[in-house]
Formats: sequence, structure tokens, C-alpha cells
Amino acid sequence: MKTYFERKQSILPVLLALTVCLVLGCGSDHSSVQEEPPIPTAPALTDSAPETSDPVSDSGGSTEIDGIQFQVPSGWEQVALSPAQQGMISASFRIPDAGKDVKLTLSSVGGGIAANLERWRGQFQLKPGESPVEKTIPVDGVDAVWLDLRGTFDSGPAIDAQVASGMRMIGVAIPRSPRDFYLKLTGPREQLLNAATEFQDFVKSARFVQ
Repeated sequence: MKTYFERKQSILPVLLALTVCLVLGCGSDHSSVQEEPPIPTAPALTDSAPETSDPVSDSGGSTEIDGIQFQVPSGWEQVALSPAQQGMISASFRIPDAGKDVKLTLSSVGGGIAANLERWRGQFQLKPGESPVEKTIPVDGVDAVWLDLRGTFDSGPAIDAQVASGMRMIGVAIPRSPRDFYLKLTGPREQLLNAATEFQDFVKSARFVQ
């Protein structure tokens, strides 16, 4: 029969073996532990809005703006409206063949034709001896007002306000209900000479959409 001391010595190796297994993880396979998959991240958003400098259309042809159909001359470029123009301007064109600074805007505005024409006159400081050229032109059976101004242009209080000399503006006011329709061609005097005839044809091509 084993003594107490002998029995204690025979148990010690077993206890040591069990301790080693618990510490080292006997029989476990670390490679089989499954980690949670990473949380997928959404792709970065891209700004697909067109820049205001890019042409929307440059092929000419027919276009409708605020219920009026126009024949756009070949080479004219309709451009996207800037944030400052949206809500105030209906359409904007560039005429590269006339000059890079020639711009045309079209809009429907309330307030009456007389008041708006007076506001246009107030934006120009004419040279001594010059006066505005104002006449009536037919547009699809109605009398529209043609106003030609030349001198120093002051766009007035605005975020993108500008003051420039040697400028010219040809504005056309077409009576409409409930808001009158306006075309405003602006640019340096020498450049506007290259666009005046095409602009007049553009205005006279207007047809009211029923």
C-alpha cells in the first residue's frame, strides 16, 4: 500500500499536465476561430451637377422657354444657370462667334414693362450726346419694346455686381400675362455688333405656345 507521500507524488504530474492544457489551450485550433466580417462602407458620393460654364446645348434648333418657342441660331450655346440666377432667370445663352463676353438672358418678370425698362436705363451711364434707342417691333402679333443702350454699365447692388465701360445692351420686353417676358443681350459694344442681326432674328422667331 502506498503511503500518503507516495500518492501525493503520483498525482502531481497529472495536475501539472492539466494546468499546462488549460493555459495553452490543449486540443484547440486557433485557425478555426471565425472573426466577424468588417462592416461594409458606402462608396463616396460624387457631385454630378453640371458646371455653369459647360454648354447645355449648342446645336441650334427650336427651344421653348416660359411658353414661347424660339429658333436658336446655329453656334449659340445654352448654358446652365448659376445658383444666383436660378429662380430669376429662365435661360442663358452665350454667342461665341460674336465674342466671349456676349451673353443673353431670358426671364419672365412682374412689375410692369415701363418700370423694368426704367431700371435698365438706370444701369447705363451714357456718353454726352448719346441717348437710348427705343422702338416697337412685332413679335407673333403683339407689340414688343426694343431698347438699345450704350455706355458704362453698372449692374447695381448684387453679389456679382460689375461696372464696365464701353458696353452695350439690347433689351426686348414682350407683353405677357401674368408676367411679361424679357430678353437681355449684353457685352462690349464691338462684340455686340456681331450678334445684333442674329439676335433680332431670334426675337422675331418667337411663337407663343397655346
